[in-house]
Amino acid sequence: MGATLGTARLTRGIQRARAILLWPQAVGPDIARLTRPRSQQGSTLFVEVRDSATAHHLSMQRHHFLKALNALLGEGSAPLSEIRFSVGTVREQPAPVTPPPLPAPDRARARQLAQGVSDDLKPAVLRAAEAITRARKWREEQGWRPCPVCGEASSEQPCRACTLTLADPNVKRAARALLRAPERLDSMREVLGNSGVSAARFLALEQLSGQLDLLALECVRSGHDHGYRDFLEQQAQVYLALLLRRPRSALRRSDRAALPEAPRSVLSAGPG
Repeated sequence: MGATLGTARLTRGIQRARAILLWPQAVGPDIARLTRPRSQQGSTLFVEVRDSATAHHLSMQRHHFLKALNALLGEGSAPLSEIRFSVGTVREQPAPVTPPPLPAPDRARARQLAQGVSDDLKPAVLRAAEAITRARKWREEQGWRPCPVCGEASSEQPCRACTLTLADPNVKRAARALLRAPERLDSMREVLGNSGVSAARFLALEQLSGQLDLLALECVRSGHDHGYRDFLEQQAQVYLALLLRRPRSALRRSDRAALPEAPRSVLSAGPG
């Protein structure tokens, strides 16, 4: 990159642009709001301010700004030797608004989003997670409900992103496979990703819910025929395995409380 820039005679321009871009970082947000770096000629940086009093005050402090700027520019760049302040048109930027601290439950949600991140990236990731949590909280306060697929607050049910994922042929095929083998849910994550797995699970549960209601009705009509009841029991186990994210072998009788009302009532009544 250095050779390319040198050949194109752009290196000096890039260095001048760096000094201008680094100005806010060197002087801090308060002074950056009152100033506007205009250009660099040689080793002199020209900065505009709103009035002569501000120009005079900052000129007295310019040695501090020079030291900070040169430190940021590094040894590979030509150092600045002077900063000249002049009166120009500078619109003062509003001071950044510090949002109020998140309540404890929301801070916990944000920390959960930042789990598994290396220590050097954790502060930045945690700030991003808090911003996501604030946005989610705002949407919830507007009356948006959690998407039944991904759980994010949305005005549409399912949310727009999940609606597109639900229409994916690969997701639909995965949902059909889960109807036969719910234990494959986690292994599908490598192919479909988290959003695809959630969508496939949602489709499978939706189809199973309808089947369970029909089977429960047939059980009642047939006088609790053992064939219908056994099939209802099998499908109920598939449903609970997907709903609770547990293998069928780990299901307990008490887990039936999570079934839809009709199949739950039929299975709780016992045979006959």
